[in-house]
Amino acid sequence: MRFLGTITVPGVPRSAQVARAFVSGVAPDVDDEAMADIVLCVDELVANACEHTASGTGGQVTVVVSAREDILRVTVLDQGGAQGQPRVRTEICSEDGRGLFLVDALSKSWGCQPALNGTAVWAEFRAMQAVSGE
Repeated sequence: MRFLGTITVPGVPRSAQVARAFVSGVAPDVDDEAMADIVLCVDELVANACEHTASGTGGQVTVVVSAREDILRVTVLDQGGAQGQPRVRTEICSEDGRGLFLVDALSKSWGCQPALNGTAVWAEFRAMQAVSGE
């Protein structure tokens, strides 16, 4: 994996917008359709970190972007929470809890692991090269 960049933002909901813009800015030549999926997932992962972990109570969220060949990986590091590992919820009529469902549907793969004093949630995307001159 080639490191593309990292940003640390406050654990507040508006930080998701900052994270989306950051990922869009550091991702190399990703086509518009793929980038739309990627930034939607970044929004969901950052929002989850702010809502469900200690990052959202005065903490921070870190976003790390890396790539290899045609894969872009985004990792969101939070400051831990009491709810355990993130999981996909399948209750269709629920008013919330569908963020990881979207990440699961739009990413090539995703997962989570303990990291420092929190959790790292990562998602990988097929990031097709944009065609020059379009």
